[in-house]
Amino acid sequence: MSPRGSVRAGRVATRRSRLAEAGLARLGDVLRLFREPRAWSELVTRTLFPSRIHQDNSFTWPDRYPALFTAAQTLLADRAPLRILSFGCSSGEEVQSLRHYFPDAVIVGAEINASLLRACREREVEGPTLFISSRDEVIQAHGPFDAIFCMAVFTRRPHEVETRDMRDISRFYPFDRFAAWARFLASQLTPGGLLIVEHALYRVEDALEGLPFRPVLTHGFAPAKGPRFDPSGMRLASPQLIARIFSRTALASTREPEPPASLLPSKYGEA
Repeated sequence: MSPRGSVRAGRVATRRSRLAEAGLARLGDVLRLFREPRAWSELVTRTLFPSRIHQDNSFTWPDRYPALFTAAQTLLADRAPLRILSFGCSSGEEVQSLRHYFPDAVIVGAEINASLLRACREREVEGPTLFISSRDEVIQAHGPFDAIFCMAVFTRRPHEVETRDMRDISRFYPFDRFAAWARFLASQLTPGGLLIVEHALYRVEDALEGLPFRPVLTHGFAPAKGPRFDPSGMRLASPQLIARIFSRTALASTREPEPPASLLPSKYGEA
C-alpha cells in the first residue's frame, strides 16, 4: 500500500473507531436515530461523556427483574422505613415497578441522560419519589440507602460484545470505570444494606475487594446471563456462577474512595 493509501486507511479506521464509541458502528444504529426519538438523547449523552457512561442503550420495560425485586423485598422485610436508589433509572419504569414491591419506601431514581431525566420527572409515581441527576455529590446528598439497584447499568455495548464474541473490552470499557462507581455506590449503603447488580460485564466481587461486603447466596446466586471479564478486561471462561446481591456487613473503618474525577459524569441537570 502506498503512503497515501496508508494515511487514507488510517483515517477511515479512526472514523470507524469514533463511530463505534458513539454507538453508531452499524447501519442499524444510524437508522435507529430516525425510528426512535430517545436514540438521539442517547447519542448526545454518548458524545458528551464517551469515557464516563456505562450502558449506552436506555431500552427497558416495567417489572423487568421480578425475581431480584422480590428477593430484595424479602431480605429487607424487617427494615423500615426504607430508602432505595435506582441507579441508571432510564425513563423511570424501574422506579415505578419498585413502588409495587416497596409501597412505603422513599425511592430515588438517578439518571445521567438529561432528556430521560426530564421524562422521569413527568412520570406519575405514587409515594415519596424523587428523580435526580447521577452525579456523585447529588447521590450522596440523598443517601444513605438501604438498597441500591444497578440493573443493566454496568455494561457497555453488551449485544456487540456477545455477537462478536469479544475477548477484550478494556479499550472501550475499562475495569476501573466500573470499579470506581461500584465502590462509590457501595459506600452509600447503610449497614445491612443491599447492592443489587444484574447484567454487568465485570464481577462485582472484584470491584468490592477489601470492602465490608458479603455475597448473598440464598437469592440470585446463579450462572451469569452473559460473559464476564477479569480486571484486565479479558474474557473469563463461561459459564460464570455469580452473586447478584451483596450485603454491607459493617461500617468501614476508613472512608471508601469516591470515583476519580475523570470518571464522574459532568455536572448537568438539576438535583
